[in-house]
Amino acid sequence: MRKLLCSGALLGLAALSYSAPPPSKSTLAFSGGEKAIALSGAYASARVLIEENGRDVTGDVKLALGNPSLAVLKDGTLWPRKDGATVLTATRNGQILMIPVTVTGLAGAKPPRFRSDVMPLLTRYGCNQGGCHGAQQGKGGFKLSLQGYDPDADYESITRAAAGRRVSPAQPENSLLLRKPTMLVSHKGGQLFEAGSPAHKLLADWIAAGMPKPLPEEPDVTGLEIVPAVRTLSVGQKQRFRVWASFSDKTRRDVSAESLFSVSDGSVAQVTLDGNAKIVGKGEGAILIRYQDRVATASLLSPFAAPRAPQTQPTTVDRLIENKLAALGLDTSPNCSDADFLRRVSLDLIGLLPTPGEARAFLTDTDPQKRTKLVGRLLERPEYVDYWTLKWGDLLRSNRNVLGDKGLTALNRWIRNSVAANKPWNAMARELLLAQGSVYDDGPANYFRAASTPDALTETTSQVFLGVRIACAKCHNHPYEKWKQHQYYQFAAFFSRVKTKNGEAPDEKIIYTTKSGETTHPRTGKVMTPTALDGAPLPKEFTGDRRLAFADWLTDAKNPFFAKVLVNRLWKHFMGQGLIDPVDDVRVTNPPTNPALLDWLAADFVNHGYDLKHTMRTILSTRAYQRTAFPTKINVADTRYFSHYFFKRLDAEPLLDAVGSATGVLEKFGGYPAGMRATELPDTTAGSYFLDLFGRPARNIVCQCERLEAPNLGQLLHFMNGKGINQKLSAKDGRIAKLIEAKTPDDKLVQELYLASLTRLPDQDELFDGVMSLREAKDKRQEVEDILWALLNSKEFLFNH
Repeated sequence: MRKLLCSGALLGLAALSYSAPPPSKSTLAFSGGEKAIALSGAYASARVLIEENGRDVTGDVKLALGNPSLAVLKDGTLWPRKDGATVLTATRNGQILMIPVTVTGLAGAKPPRFRSDVMPLLTRYGCNQGGCHGAQQGKGGFKLSLQGYDPDADYESITRAAAGRRVSPAQPENSLLLRKPTMLVSHKGGQLFEAGSPAHKLLADWIAAGMPKPLPEEPDVTGLEIVPAVRTLSVGQKQRFRVWASFSDKTRRDVSAESLFSVSDGSVAQVTLDGNAKIVGKGEGAILIRYQDRVATASLLSPFAAPRAPQTQPTTVDRLIENKLAALGLDTSPNCSDADFLRRVSLDLIGLLPTPGEARAFLTDTDPQKRTKLVGRLLERPEYVDYWTLKWGDLLRSNRNVLGDKGLTALNRWIRNSVAANKPWNAMARELLLAQGSVYDDGPANYFRAASTPDALTETTSQVFLGVRIACAKCHNHPYEKWKQHQYYQFAAFFSRVKTKNGEAPDEKIIYTTKSGETTHPRTGKVMTPTALDGAPLPKEFTGDRRLAFADWLTDAKNPFFAKVLVNRLWKHFMGQGLIDPVDDVRVTNPPTNPALLDWLAADFVNHGYDLKHTMRTILSTRAYQRTAFPTKINVADTRYFSHYFFKRLDAEPLLDAVGSATGVLEKFGGYPAGMRATELPDTTAGSYFLDLFGRPARNIVCQCERLEAPNLGQLLHFMNGKGINQKLSAKDGRIAKLIEAKTPDDKLVQELYLASLTRLPDQDELFDGVMSLREAKDKRQEVEDILWALLNSKEFLFNH
């Protein structure tokens, strides 16, 4: 296997084979501080990355090999030709950098290996991607497994399918596997490489050697290292990357030329097939690198303005946010007003607008600790229990259509009691995952009714508690993550002994476990050993409830997913944007915008006993949460780093309740008592055109995406012309009718409307305009309705800010 040789020995070999002029003093450096390049093996390669003062200048240097017969140098990458030693010289602006190069292992070299050499090449050139032969049905009668997750099947497809016509061992150069990608034969995928190129040679040598099969002893990839891992650049600047792979046989080699590169955010950076990135916008972009079944990322920062020194902050959360903002050159918006804070935190914690009386009391309170005390009071209100029962009901699919009336009641009661008691999140998870008995008596048992098969439980549990969308791995290795198909079924094996039977009552189900039942791999038929993601296999001698072993792993303080996904959900709720977004799509290729902050929040959550209220208080006490939503000239483009508060459209239920609160007329839901708010509904089946229009979820899936957050034209038209809004405005027992009946002075009436809808008093201009419109109105009642209608249709009402 190819290895790096001692740089001292390389310098000695190079001196014997090549004599170069003494170099001038240089600030040029080879990537990663390395001193030499070693090409070990016939199919090795090495990417050249020359830097000056931390900046990639490879494209600006002149590269020359002292002995070109030893290696091919093309587009900044070296491939071996024959054994020997030479020097690669890099010249720029009179500076010279000399890099010793050795080539070994070509004499008597073994043929390419299918899994370690051929498969990465097919992935690198896109042959096994979803848009090509990796599609479900393949392309042109030729099918490969998606991104090479099944090497054995791919080997058969290449060498045996279609009567073996794709390869010709007697005349390798005539093989379709070579002629199509070089466009000697028509190929819809276009030309991928040239005849005689290193890729062409590798495939030709493999075919000529009789197409060796994939071997079980071929080493597995154990890790990827990206150089550089982080780099700060300006718009227009470029950066190339080197990718090093570590293997199970303790070897390490440059796999840059065999890796697949893409980007997470094309508005910040773009990257070529060869791994050459260019900054095209401001912000932070992740370069995604895949090699075999491993993925890794490199981070490119493009500051919005000149980076600055971080300023002192009062909390750890604010300090970690400030560090990121300073690196990106972002300033921060000032503190929000008391009125904005009162409205914001009330909607976020209890899903309700403050009453005018509550608003007046808070706005006139001079206590410097009033914001902290307000949070404490809201956390103890019964409406907090209502609202967070709704939130966790979404996540746990509290749905009468699936659970039935009694099952829904049992699950909803358990959620409410858990929220009211501030039950630790790890305790809630364990009660759900270990539940058994009647779904009518034991609320958590309904978790196994909403997801009733091992596969459904695998996907639900992974997404709810780990934030991992593992469903893709059911059919093939995950295309955007490291999870393999066998890991999906190892996960499912934890639930293979969970069974359901009928109870005594109609539609009653009993959840129980058995001592037998296995999960098998659908492709190999192999019985799978229960194994958590990145966890150790369950010991063979384990005879208890497998779910207990899983719950122990899940709620272990060292679990890399459990605490992070919950604090990220809370962060998204309060801040409008997750540190990882979407919140239930945690993967290497979707990195957090502030990893240090996410790590700290998760550790703090664990250290405080998985106390949900503690983490809520932690977030709500930060400067980041209490900033105004209005950006500065510098941070106006920030949508990810929390330099200002982000506007959030109210969810369906709080919005409908806000309309009811502002107008003084609550919605009436069929089958429920008068006065019940939308945030109190036990599930989402109550008939309501408004709630459906504004995106309430059906609770059929656990994905956060089921609740629709984006505004649309239908919502706008409903507020402008909808029958329900107008009826509330003109109701005989509504707020407007009561204000008119009480003969409220015009200025007080306008103030009351603003407090009821926007939780603030009107400014002088707004108050003057409102009073004058009332005095000049022919129909005062109609004019009052028009004022409140205008307030309800404002962005200030429709959004939390």
